Amino acid sequence: MKSTLFRCSVILSLTILVACKAALSPDWTVFHTQAIGSEERIEWLSSVAVDSYGDVITAGETIRMGADRQVNILLVKHNDNGNLVWATEYDFALGAYRSDDNVTDMALDSDGNAYLVGVQYIVENDVQRYGSFMLKIDRWGDVIWAQTLSDKEDARDVEISGNKVYVTGHATQVFNLDGQRLLNIEHPDSKACDIEVDDSGSIYVVGYAAVQKYSAEGALLWSVVQPEGLTHQASIALNTDGSAVIAHLESNNIRVAAISSDGQVQWNKTYTPAQQSNGLPGYALVKTDWRGDIVLAVSNDKSRRIVKLNDAGQETWQVSSSGIVRDFVIDDAGAIYAVGSGINEKYDADGKFIAEATMDYRVEVTSGSIALDGQNIYVAYSANSGSTFNFFLAKYID
Repeated sequence: MKSTLFRCSVILSLTILVACKAALSPDWTVFHTQAIGSEERIEWLSSVAVDSYGDVITAGETIRMGADRQVNILLVKHNDNGNLVWATEYDFALGAYRSDDNVTDMALDSDGNAYLVGVQYIVENDVQRYGSFMLKIDRWGDVIWAQTLSDKEDARDVEISGNKVYVTGHATQVFNLDGQRLLNIEHPDSKACDIEVDDSGSIYVVGYAAVQKYSAEGALLWSVVQPEGLTHQASIALNTDGSAVIAHLESNNIRVAAISSDGQVQWNKTYTPAQQSNGLPGYALVKTDWRGDIVLAVSNDKSRRIVKLNDAGQETWQVSSSGIVRDFVIDDAGAIYAVGSGINEKYDADGKFIAEATMDYRVEVTSGSIALDGQNIYVAYSANSGSTFNFFLAKYID
């Protein structure tokens, strides 16, 4: 196997594991490429999710190399045994012109339908332009509808809530599941990167300029202006009392702040990665658990730091290790699973190191996604299977 999960209690260095309880190999691993015969393809992975039937969906794009280079949307389904169910490749231009289609996010509804959003670089009649798109693919792999969202390269996040689809970027748009637009909220000076929806239908968006809350009808309820020097990439997590926690990339550091239910900044802190680097910074990733505690991932291409705070901003614990963090999830017990750089880790709710999965395959550093389904853990990357990068998916049993 090319990936091994080690259960350990102590790490002495970045490469030496001691006091190991057991070595656990993945239940299965699988690569996927759209290449036929001698055709050269690269597959870039964006995200992984598990549908309501227990099947595993990976999303991203497939790139056909050569003089007729083409970048198309790619959605792949495997069952929980790792068998390929179907793979759907979609060219938004339908071959009429060049359209480089890059998936930025995916969400699934309760029926197993996938909703993908992304950005485009388009060349038509020698004229270059940009755009954003959304499409729906059903549980059998058929494209149900596809539509252009804007003429800007700005669709960054999609969420499903209450049988509605929420997308954000330069504008926040709401659709029904048939793709009919129900609401359009313009905020061109506050481009958003992440969107969340609470149980009442209120909408929260965050970007480098502001974090904003809108009613279900699109009325602005409050807006908090962000300090100078933040990047576009940001994330937001909600609490049951209507408060929110936001994280931003600030130079090579991560700024985290708590916003009350009425839009007041309660506190903010800044964290640095475990090691300094002039290389690629990690995403600003923040989530809350069922108790309202806050988990923050701070990383770069060399190192990662995972921090847990209570809702008052007091640090409970922090751990550090090597490798960038591209995604993490929190399970029902509060355990944290982080992935990136081919280094996949689990910590319990108290910050105790539980497991590490390392990959011998070379992975693409901007990829990495994780999904949980009961005791099943699915980890996905763009990984090198020999001569090029393709979709890689592994299943572990927790």
